[in-house]
Amino acid sequence: MYQADWGLKHSPFASATQPCDLTASPVHAEALARLDFLRESRCPFGLLLGSSGSGKSIVLTTFAARAQRDGALVALVNAAASDELAFLVPLAIGLQIEVENDAGHLWRRLLDRLEELKLECLTGVLLLDDLDRAGPSVLAIVERLLGRADAPLTIVAAARHETAARIGARLLDQTGLRIDLSPWSEAETRDYLNTTLTNAGRLQPAFNDAATRRLFELSGGAPRKVNQLAQLALVAGAGQKLLQIDQGTVEAVQDELSVAR
Repeated sequence: MYQADWGLKHSPFASATQPCDLTASPVHAEALARLDFLRESRCPFGLLLGSSGSGKSIVLTTFAARAQRDGALVALVNAAASDELAFLVPLAIGLQIEVENDAGHLWRRLLDRLEELKLECLTGVLLLDDLDRAGPSVLAIVERLLGRADAPLTIVAAARHETAARIGARLLDQTGLRIDLSPWSEAETRDYLNTTLTNAGRLQPAFNDAATRRLFELSGGAPRKVNQLAQLALVAGAGQKLLQIDQGTVEAVQDELSVAR
């Protein structure tokens, strides 16, 4: 296994995103801090924007765990391609409502549950991934939820910058807090690589300066692409018995990815 060649305890970049490492970056830590503020201030609606591969889903997942630890009822829903019932079911599960197969009945149960939360002094958090890919019926439900001003519910929607307008003006106008996930800088990319490798057991940098710079250039600072290139470069470097990943190795794995597509 390539991990042994690099002195690693596990595969640091094997998955598309690494929750602990991503959220330790300044960009993602700031996003989480602002989401905490959104919930604590009981702001009804926040918007998390970023390009594809920027770490939106990981931020939502991490924020969900934090909110649950603080006692909130949390529903994390992928809004893409969901119909009305498919959207309401995970929302009901998150708010601890008995699930039904009738959207109308489930909606009424949801409204009753929101009233119960007020009486119980509890709060609900609804996290909507890919809301820019949601259909009209799902967007209508979100609008109706936001129309209940007294509901103890905070909604956070994630979307891509370039398609956020698909959410619609009525929802965008209600955004109380907008959070933008900017791409990593070269320095942030370097820190991420080094920190992630150190956490996996590597004692020395595995990427030389030129390789890190080229990986940053090719990835554009997008966390998902950084992970992908770093993982493939480590595998390729182990096969070549390299002591450090060089620029040529990074470019070679990028060429392989381009051909594969």
